[in-house]
Amino acid sequence: MNESESILINKILDFENTIQGSIEWEDLKDVDFAMWLPSDEDAVFESSPIRGKWETAYSITQHYWSYITADLLKKLEIVGENTKRLGLPDSFQAFAFETIDNEQIILSLSKEKGIRYHFARTTSLEYRLQFMDTFIVYCKSWKELVDTHTGMQDDDLGFFNWWTLTVETSIEVEKREPLTGVGIIAK
Repeated sequence: MNESESILINKILDFENTIQGSIEWEDLKDVDFAMWLPSDEDAVFESSPIRGKWETAYSITQHYWSYITADLLKKLEIVGENTKRLGLPDSFQAFAFETIDNEQIILSLSKEKGIRYHFARTTSLEYRLQFMDTFIVYCKSWKELVDTHTGMQDDDLGFFNWWTLTVETSIEVEKREPLTGVGIIAK
């Protein structure tokens, strides 16, 4: 392993190490979970910094989702250690986990909507942004490793289109009334 590969692997491990482990669905806080929720410091989706983080994450994962999915589910101990790539499920699947900072997050996966995180309403904007920044570095590192070693990108499933439509629709709705959230997940 050369020095640049070692740096990439360390960036991947930095993100993985933020995940403490899976938790049971019934152990989740009794609050809303979503990709974006309005708060005092982030009241408008159209201008939210989270929106930009998701845009970046979607643009990277659209061709590397099988590697990232396999790695995330290995970290959550849902698939075996030898799993290198994994298809996204046809129908929505969600997994709850806790971070090393005791924040609860839900990972959801589907062919239609891609790889998503749903944060608890109680999670601060600062923490959400930090988590997304670390996830983006993790995704970029996977992209570089894959491009360097195999060059085998995943087919574009079109989930970036889902995100684009969700953003456009949410912004239009927000012009008429406050949004309750984007990518809300029912517990």
